[in-house]
Amino acid sequence: LAEAYFGNKTVFGILRDPYERLVSIFRGNYVGYGGFRPELFATCDVDGAVQQMMKDYLAGNKYGGGCTFVPQAEYFENPHGITLAVDNRLFPQSMNDVFDAHGYHQFQITEQDILHVDGCPNVWAGDLSCETKAMVRQVYKADFELLCEKFGYCTEENTCIKGVPNMCPKDLASKEKTATHCS
Repeated sequence: LAEAYFGNKTVFGILRDPYERLVSIFRGNYVGYGGFRPELFATCDVDGAVQQMMKDYLAGNKYGGGCTFVPQAEYFENPHGITLAVDNRLFPQSMNDVFDAHGYHQFQITEQDILHVDGCPNVWAGDLSCETKAMVRQVYKADFELLCEKFGYCTEENTCIKGVPNMCPKDLASKEKTATHCS
């Protein structure tokens, strides 16, 4: 079935920074897609929430939340895995560039096309503790390796999607000054 569908087509996928991805899942607070623990969301405790997500995953709940937490690296596995990684840090421009490069000029993602998370707007990857980041690096080791291989993001960075409104804290410059940096 996969051979008939994919054949020799280019299989693309958006590759996200795991820290940013988990913060976004928390901020979206969608039931069945990472939304849980209302007491953590009510206080915008992103560190506590992401840490609990990782504890649940490491305890064996790999496919929880409708496979929300499956590492992206698994989607790069052959024979029909992703062959063209799209840089989520540069979304939507990175995806629009892929559309153009492959002759799909009629497809362009605009701001109106993008679903936004809107809860806890001032939290971001820089708010995660070193303990939580270590758990994320353990679970998503292969995703971090792909980010290095595909885009040259080989050192830990606190990031958010600057090309999508409300995905970064409004006070990003000051948040960058107080962000956690772990060795």
